[in-house]
Amino acid sequence: MSSPSPPNASLRTQQALVQGLRNAVYSQADPAGNPDLLRRLAEAQALLDQLRAQRAAEDAALESLPDRQNRGRLLGEATNLSVAPRLEMHPVPTGIYHLLDPEADPLLTVTVANKSLDRKPQRVCVRAWIEGLSAETVRTVEVKRGESATLKLLPTLFPERARAITQVQRATLHLRVDDLETGKLECHDTLSLVCLARNASFNSVTRPGSTEPVDLTHYYGAWVTPYVEAVQERIRRAVSLCPAGRLLGYQGDPEGITQQVEALYQALREAEVTYVNSVLDYGAGSGQATQRTRLPREALAARSANCIDGAVLLASLLEGASLEPAIVLVPGHAFVGWRTWNDADAPWRFLETTLIGSHPFAAACESAQRQYQEAENYNRKQLRLHPVADLRSRGIWPME
Repeated sequence: MSSPSPPNASLRTQQALVQGLRNAVYSQADPAGNPDLLRRLAEAQALLDQLRAQRAAEDAALESLPDRQNRGRLLGEATNLSVAPRLEMHPVPTGIYHLLDPEADPLLTVTVANKSLDRKPQRVCVRAWIEGLSAETVRTVEVKRGESATLKLLPTLFPERARAITQVQRATLHLRVDDLETGKLECHDTLSLVCLARNASFNSVTRPGSTEPVDLTHYYGAWVTPYVEAVQERIRRAVSLCPAGRLLGYQGDPEGITQQVEALYQALREAEVTYVNSVLDYGAGSGQATQRTRLPREALAARSANCIDGAVLLASLLEGASLEPAIVLVPGHAFVGWRTWNDADAPWRFLETTLIGSHPFAAACESAQRQYQEAENYNRKQLRLHPVADLRSRGIWPME
């Protein structure tokens, strides 16, 4: 039986403590070199897991209350329609919103029930839009007497307006239901939304009524942006740093791949990109693990990056140079990998990007290789290797 949590051990405070300990571990060339620090990290992580489980259980209990289950309301004696809206995103992840599948991850579900005694079906039109931020999504449905229909709605954000969301902000979601037979407006309601900053990334969420986290780390592929000018400028600089004087991708020979990766690493060292722990995010709900993740152009402009910032930054350079990168995640940390040849069976090599500002290429490779091997041996269930090419085939495209 687990011991009770200390009364002052809030979830946010514990998350900050764990992140600080992780940063202390992974900022070393040899993360395993300080067993006392690793022990403290393990103890802090165990308490964080306990707090998260408690929070998820509390949320599930609230979700099961009768007033949460019966949200439909009768809209009129003439129509006898009942409409039950349910907001599915708390809050809205604007950075990856455009990549979501309406069927799997709708913003809003609306259940329309026909409670009429008339045998004639009722045809209704349901519209939803986010004021000032999205286009209108429209669904038409015919509902037979005594039956109901549930519609999944995901209004499309206007790209230029979504890009302007740089801080957490509130927005208004409109829901309108019309009777198509009579042309009568049945209801027009609004719901309040919280929109996360565009560079807020999701590691995982816990679905309502569940304590199991859903992994969302594959969406980091959207932060891999090889086409932006700041990334292309570093790629051009890497050309002059490569012994061959060219970046050939996989058109050359296998021996030249490591030289190309080292040239890209050196181009970031020249840009004076250094490690800075900056993950704090605001607006996320309970059961959601989020953090701020700089876009590559932002990391280059600030000349600083945390572990995931550096991973998506170097992955952007690798993809822009026609090499195949991968984003690698172990509990509390991220680094980058690259495929050693243009072959599905070719092995991966790894690089620790938090060492860009302090260690040479060989040391960064050795550190990441060691971490990957340890995760594969002892923590395989939580090891994530996301080849960016696979993410692209799943529709996870560059954010810009």
